[in-house]
Amino acid sequence: MEKKRERSVPFTGSAYFKRNIGTIIGLILLIIIVSISTPKFMTSSNLLNLLKSNSVNAIICCGMLLAILMGEIDISVGSTVGLTGVIGAYMITNLNAPVWLTVISCLAVGALVGTVNGFAVAYLQVPAFVATLATQCIGRGLTEIISGGVTIRVRNAAYTGLGNLSIGGVSIIIVYAAVILIATWVLLNKTRFGYYIYALGGNKTAARYSGVNVKKYNMLPYILIGLLCGVGGIVWSARLGSAAATLGNGFEMDAIAAVVIGGTSMSGGVGTVGGTFIGILIIGVITNGLNLMGINSFWQGVFKGIIIMVAVVIDVFKKSRSRQQ
Repeated sequence: MEKKRERSVPFTGSAYFKRNIGTIIGLILLIIIVSISTPKFMTSSNLLNLLKSNSVNAIICCGMLLAILMGEIDISVGSTVGLTGVIGAYMITNLNAPVWLTVISCLAVGALVGTVNGFAVAYLQVPAFVATLATQCIGRGLTEIISGGVTIRVRNAAYTGLGNLSIGGVSIIIVYAAVILIATWVLLNKTRFGYYIYALGGNKTAARYSGVNVKKYNMLPYILIGLLCGVGGIVWSARLGSAAATLGNGFEMDAIAAVVIGGTSMSGGVGTVGGTFIGILIIGVITNGLNLMGINSFWQGVFKGIIIMVAVVIDVFKKSRSRQQ
């Protein structure tokens, strides 16, 4: 199978900086602008809060990266985070379930949503946007039903500790995100699974003729995405100590924005974990900076939408130039 494939690279080294120089420069300029606009930005407490606030997005982005690398999409991630978070809060508060059972149940629900998405896309040939839009609607409906439209408060210290403990002064949520980012890098760079993900995104027909079980490897990433959303739901509800029907709203937009800004092609086959990490930081700095400057939160969606549009246009322009060469 002849295929040009851009793979993820480590977080250090000249290859990483060369490949992601554009997003790195953009991040640096953004940090300078926000730092000048508000001196509170560069304080250690705010920087740690920035990392903590974007850790769940980082976890979800690892899943979104898998989908987009295949040339697919998953817009149900936000609703899956909300559904698993509400289920976790409900089991702990209303059913007095043990923490271990609650965690397993939330992960199982996330995996189930991913399985439904993956089966619909891979085996039923339903377009990914349509399949995940359907599960998004189902997830939001179930979240409303389970929560009863009210916020579920969690007072179980063992459960809330999953999102509020610290290790050496660093929030455990940041540790979760770091571990999952590294694991995703290993998965994409050091395993056959990762090779197949890039192959599917590059050319599904070529991958099929090369012996890749296209349906299987088109479905498996969606299960992983569901699991990661389950982790995100548990962590976010634990951190807040509560869960409402609105939990996870807009998370899919942040994840897509970060992955695309990080240089992942929407047509699949090209993208890196390192670039996605930079995209996560860019989204985080924008959100944090606007909050510190007291700008209406509604503008955040406007800026993110513009950034996604610009990133996609740049990707299309790059592909057009490569075809002409």
